[in-house]
Amino acid sequence: MTDASLSMNRFAEGDFRVGKVLNRTFSVLSRNLLPFCVVTAIAYLPNILLFRPAASVTPSGRTIGLTFAGAIVAMVLGALAEAVVLFGAFEDMRGRKVDLIESTKVGLSRILPVLGVALLVGILTGLSAILLIFPALIVLTMLFVSMPACIVEQLGPVNSLTRSSQLTKGNRWKVFGLWLVFWVVAVIANLILKAIGTLGGPAVGLILEFAWGALTGAFNAVMVVVTYHDLRVAKEGVDTDQIASVFD
Repeated sequence: MTDASLSMNRFAEGDFRVGKVLNRTFSVLSRNLLPFCVVTAIAYLPNILLFRPAASVTPSGRTIGLTFAGAIVAMVLGALAEAVVLFGAFEDMRGRKVDLIESTKVGLSRILPVLGVALLVGILTGLSAILLIFPALIVLTMLFVSMPACIVEQLGPVNSLTRSSQLTKGNRWKVFGLWLVFWVVAVIANLILKAIGTLGGPAVGLILEFAWGALTGAFNAVMVVVTYHDLRVAKEGVDTDQIASVFD
């Protein structure tokens, strides 16, 4: 058997494994828990400040304007945070030390395409949700790795979505299962933390919500990056250094 055929067999599409993605996600996040959670905590801050229910606040033009502005800020910070964690996760998988300053520079350099991807994914998911829940889940699965495709391959928003659709093809049930496991665990844990927060008082509830939002944001970002990496390895036979060489 030639080296080429050995390589093709080694990186067959079936080599994409949900368990492997989850294990690597836990591994990468555990080594960088503090820096990644700091990044996602900053991105989650507008949700805490503006979107928590406040019975004493009467809706007005000013509060609606502030809420809209907060939503824009939250979207920008969320997209930037995902880009920063993406670069950091790749650096970790390459055996390099995570540098938040360098990661932020990379994120800022791609902020406009990243925002374009975030907007398109949101719009397409929203439009498909009008049809029913299932079409929206299909769209979310197809576009699951749009963000890393945008940053790593330096693609525009539309091409990033197309690239994600190509990479997930053949493994979409696995990608959906991965996302579903994360979502179910996150919802159950969130309900438990809310119950604890109710017993502990508003301050405890706020702290738990903030911490959980930062942690789930970091985990989700790393999981998306690892999924993108493993899909490319399985479908294209590339390695981590080849994928991340664009950053060198």
